[in-house]
Amino acid sequence: MKTILCLLIATGAGTVLAFAGVPHGLLLGSILATAVIASNFHFAPTLRFGLGYLQVVLGIATGLMFESWDNETMVAMLPSLAFLLLCLMTQITVAAFWLVQISGWNLKDSLLAVYPGALAAVFDLLESERASGKVMVVHLIRLLSITLLVSFCIPGQTEVSVALGERSPLTMSTLLSLLSLITLCILFGRFLLSVGVPAPFMLTAIIITGVYIKMGYLQAFRMPQWSVDSAAVILGVLVGSKFKDISLTELVRHGWAGLISVALMLLIAAVFAVVAGRVLGSDPLSLWMAYLPGAIETIAIVAFSGGLNVVFILSHHLVRMIVLHFAPAMIVQARRRREN
Repeated sequence: MKTILCLLIATGAGTVLAFAGVPHGLLLGSILATAVIASNFHFAPTLRFGLGYLQVVLGIATGLMFESWDNETMVAMLPSLAFLLLCLMTQITVAAFWLVQISGWNLKDSLLAVYPGALAAVFDLLESERASGKVMVVHLIRLLSITLLVSFCIPGQTEVSVALGERSPLTMSTLLSLLSLITLCILFGRFLLSVGVPAPFMLTAIIITGVYIKMGYLQAFRMPQWSVDSAAVILGVLVGSKFKDISLTELVRHGWAGLISVALMLLIAAVFAVVAGRVLGSDPLSLWMAYLPGAIETIAIVAFSGGLNVVFILSHHLVRMIVLHFAPAMIVQARRRREN
């Protein structure tokens, strides 16, 4: 009952901000309302399937954008992907160096704090590694900083992406294709989860939906707007609920170090975006969105409503997710081999 009440309050707060004209108010309002509830009442809503729903919905919406994807597009993106990987290594190295050398953190906490994975992967990794509260502070600052930054820098538009819109009449063929798609996303996602890949359902949803589109399935299907709106509320509730685990003392004590490390990562992304934009002749804003350290869920929602090149931006984040999500899996497998 408490969870339902929290969701209703978060939805209400988000709807008020949205009607007030605040960019991406549904997401920001749900974060704010849930953070207030979590910090004051020490209650975090239980969303057992919320994270899975969020990943699958945004994954399918992203995968539907790959209808125009072809080999020429991929080849044209390769130089930018090289900039992305170099940018990731620089972000992690510089931010971790700051935390170790300047803030006096140990190496493990520093690397966990600057791990630029997706929201779900970060939560899974922090729980499995039993990270300290200060690591969570850095990730909350990172998620909130990226959310606020992209929400206010990229104004929402009334036009929706071609992946969204009025729902087409569901024929039996489309319904069966959609059900089989969701089933495969869950099955492959659970398999990847079993081998140590954190939060893999968005990965499987993006890739399998892209395959379906290329095979000629779901061509007329469009994600209903309410599905992405509900995903925005769930994302806001998940982010806001993490304030239950963070005391005000921890937030003040470690907030400055976290803010500086996050600022360094965002600044490095901006520098690489400007350089890559001049070298490749691409839009620096889209490149900056593509090089941001994590928060693909937020970026997906903002990009969908902001009229940006969603395929270009999220293709970069897909590569980042594949690289970073499989890294913990390799660590887990290495540990299992040593234990055996």
